[in-house]
This record gives sequence, C-alpha cells and structure tokens, in this order.
Amino acid sequence: MNVPLCVTDARDIRERGAELQRAWCESVLQDDHPPDDTAAFQRWLEAYQVQRRAFVLAGWAEAVSPDVRRRARLIALGSLARGEDLPQSDLDFALLTSADLRLDDAAPDVERFVRFMGPMGFSPCMGNVMGANPRWFGPEDAWMARVQKYAEFPDWANVRYLYMTVDAAPLEDAPQWALVAAQVRGVIAQSRFMKWQMAHLGIRGTVGWGAVRGVRWQASGDGAVFHVKDRFLAPMIHALRLLSLHHGVDALASVDRATSLGRIGALEGLRADAVVRALWFGWRLRARRHAECWLKGQRDAVDLVPRSSLSRAWQEALEEHLRTAQALERLVCRRFPKPRGSR
Repeated sequence: MNVPLCVTDARDIRERGAELQRAWCESVLQDDHPPDDTAAFQRWLEAYQVQRRAFVLAGWAEAVSPDVRRRARLIALGSLARGEDLPQSDLDFALLTSADLRLDDAAPDVERFVRFMGPMGFSPCMGNVMGANPRWFGPEDAWMARVQKYAEFPDWANVRYLYMTVDAAPLEDAPQWALVAAQVRGVIAQSRFMKWQMAHLGIRGTVGWGAVRGVRWQASGDGAVFHVKDRFLAPMIHALRLLSLHHGVDALASVDRATSLGRIGALEGLRADAVVRALWFGWRLRARRHAECWLKGQRDAVDLVPRSSLSRAWQEALEEHLRTAQALERLVCRRFPKPRGSR
C-alpha cells in the first residue's frame, strides 16, 4: 500500500485536485491486509488528514475574495476537526467573523468555496452545517449569545448544535474561538439534562447489532447493506465525546479520547484498546466504501456497505467490533440517566 505524497501548494491543488483525490482513493483500495491489521491504513489516514486540510485551505484561498478572507476565519467541524476525514466526508465548517462582515456579503464567496471543494470529495453537508448558514456564521459576541440561547432553551435540536460545536478546530489563526469552545464545553459539562439527552436521544438504540439477530443489515435493491456511519461509527464517536466532556478530557480525536478515558478508568469494564481497534476497523471499512464509490462517480449511498462485498473474515470482524460499540452505547445509557423532575 503506497501512501501518496501530500500536495499542499494551492496552485497544484487548483489545477489537479480531482487527480490527487483519485490517487488517494486508489491508494486506500490497495490495502489487502486482514481486517484487524490496520497499521498501513493508520499511516494512510494520518497522511490523508494533511491532504484534506490542504484541499480545504487551497479552496478557501481560491474561491473566497481577499476581503472576506481578511474578515472571516475558517473553523473545521466534525470529522475534519477531529482528524478523521474520509474520501467523501461532508464539508462541515463554521465562520468566525469580524463584526462588520454581513452574511449577505460573504454568502456568494462561501457558496463558490463549497462548489470548488466538490471534485476533491467534499460533499455539501446535508444538514447545512456550513458557514453560509447564519447558525454557523458570525463574530465572537454573536457566537457567545447563540450558545447562551441554546443553553436557555435546551430542546434536543439546540443541544445537538452545542455538541456539534464541541468538535471544532480553527484552520487559521483564530484565538477568539477558544472562548467560544470553552463556553460550549462548560455548558454541557454542567448539565445532567444535556448529557442524558445525548445518551438516550442521540446514542441509545443506534448501534446496528442485536443479541439475537446479530448485524442489523438493511434490505436494498442490491441485497443487504449496513450503514457504517450511522450504525457503527457515529454512536461510538458521540459516546466518547460525551464521556470526555463529563470527565474533563480535552482531547478532540476519538482515539485520543478513548485512550484518555481508559487511563482514568472512565470506560468501566470496557477496554480502551478494544474501543480503539473498533474505531480503526470502522474507519477502514468506511474509507474503502467511500473510495470505491468515488472512483465509480457515485456520490450517494456512500456509507452503505453491501454484505456481498465482505468476506467471511470481514463480517466476523464487523460482528466483534459492533459488540464493542454496543457495550459503549450501554455504558453511556447507564451513566447518564434522566434527571428527576425533567420532562
């Protein structure tokens, strides 16, 4: 498995971004190691994060006017912020702006940026978690007021926005973001109700594994498929973020969170190394599916892994790691019961 060289020059990326994306997709599909031998894939994923961030920064420089770039700072959200981006991960980002930048003035540039990123495997976020959305745009005081508003009316939608804001990292110099991040973390860490919401409304029942029927395959026109993001990776990532907020773990990457939580005994009887192995397996499975779809020109159903594409060894590994994901799901549901008096 040959890991491509990272290209960071904006001109090169502008001229051959799709070609570079193809090379990374072809590379990950060269990985023919057994299901739990993820060493080569780990090297690939670490290098690919450098490439993905270079893609984003080159697109920002190419598509956005100097005036808007001067008055707005790009904040990565989700998998890009955690260093877990894959070949067709959504483009999730926020903008921290100066007080004099209006969304109406910045929106055309931001929309050009989103279009520019498409050929390099960045799909627009289906939930519109992007800087052209007023919810993810504004100066520091607007962000602080927004966080306070969510905290004062903590319905599930607002609480979800708070959790999404936790997984964020500036891609440019933006010292003001640290204040926003600290406020968000503090609001959630102090709220038993918000922790219960994530555990029981966001995570409970989402792992695609059943004690009787095993893997919860979905029927599709091409046979049984498994949603590797929604039914495997997302519950684990959400659970590790929740536990990290509760225990004061500041790490952003999911592997670092799992390792830190294991070190302080916060995973109870669940071994941190089992959680880490499950994460690497899930990312590897998802990356392969993303790459296969991208090379075929397929931009939908990229997280649906066909059972027919998995050997028996891969199916057995999936079963093993889903049991770990379910154990993590049950841990957070036990840890964060519904507070008395809440409705």
